[in-house]
Amino acid sequence: MRVLHFLPVYVPAWQYGGPILSVSRLCEGLVRQGVDIRVITTNAGLPNFPLDQLGLPQNVNGVEVIYYPVDHNVRVIRSKALVKALPFHMSWAELLHLSSIWQPLGVPIQKAAHAAGVPVIQTTRGALGPYSWRRGLWKKVPYFLLKERPLLQRAAALHCTTTQEVTELDWLSPNTPTFTLPNPVDLSQLSCQPAIGKDWRNSTGIPWDQRLFLVSGRMHHKKGLDLLPHALKAITHIPWHILFIGQDSDGTTLRLRRAFEQNGLIDRSTWLPSLPAADLIAPYNAADWLLLPSRHENFGNVVIEALACGCGALVSDKVGVGHMLVGTPGVYMDVRDPDKWTQMLLTALSSTRPGKLSESFVKSNFSQSLISQKAYHIYQRILSHG
Repeated sequence: MRVLHFLPVYVPAWQYGGPILSVSRLCEGLVRQGVDIRVITTNAGLPNFPLDQLGLPQNVNGVEVIYYPVDHNVRVIRSKALVKALPFHMSWAELLHLSSIWQPLGVPIQKAAHAAGVPVIQTTRGALGPYSWRRGLWKKVPYFLLKERPLLQRAAALHCTTTQEVTELDWLSPNTPTFTLPNPVDLSQLSCQPAIGKDWRNSTGIPWDQRLFLVSGRMHHKKGLDLLPHALKAITHIPWHILFIGQDSDGTTLRLRRAFEQNGLIDRSTWLPSLPAADLIAPYNAADWLLLPSRHENFGNVVIEALACGCGALVSDKVGVGHMLVGTPGVYMDVRDPDKWTQMLLTALSSTRPGKLSESFVKSNFSQSLISQKAYHIYQRILSHG
């Protein structure tokens, strides 16, 4: 089975967010399933990528990846070199799996696949959710009708990572088969090891006997973190600390720090930049509860990663994976209301960290081997139906 994957950016351009991690994990897992995977992408976000290696196959964690030069002086990611190479790649591929909604480069790639008779799977990744539509609605509507919708209707299947995403597609009526497949978690880097967490707390000066909340990931308006100062101010009679790990992308960190100062919470907080994926096991094990009051999250990788390390999670009802975790040890979900979050925080503070219970759940439902095996069977079904 020869499967061509496309994402405009790829490992190690981590600054572009979760899709890179999710797609790379899936591709690495599929290779272990015996699938012949090839990824085509650009060098966007990789200023130190060797120029003499552009357009040549690279081995990235066991996956064949070809990086093409990104065009300069354009506002979106484009690559004339990649487009020129499409006939070569489509003559090799039996199936195309891409994540490219709102990315102009995805249009010629899908057209090339259809021209070559290669079935297409498009992963939506929240791009057609309500939060996305509210950002630049009047530009997106005509672009969607002219460019994206015709291609979605021709796709062999649409891949959603949660049932929330499937529901969000209903009003668009794409009339295209849809399947749900969660993002995989690489458990080789994540596990419940309290000793690692205790050592990390000692190194950062956070007392082990103090309950620790964690916010991890990109600092952005979408994450809904502006809800936290009000919710946390109401529980200052209880000892707790909050740790923020992540890079700012729109001024959220500055505004949030100011709100913490104004509410007298700054001394209860620690702020760190983004950490490599392999280093997150320590703060995940150090923390008791992850907080994700997001305005919209098509999946929520960070929730599964935290649970894999025994850390509980408090999420808004707009976090896609939250709806798949109802009844899971250490998971609480509610609407984005500060008072309700205060109550949820109090419940968490009086509860036991889930520990091995949540780790076991993640292993049984989100492991890289399990999800890639499911993807393999989905690919087989699509290819068998022509």
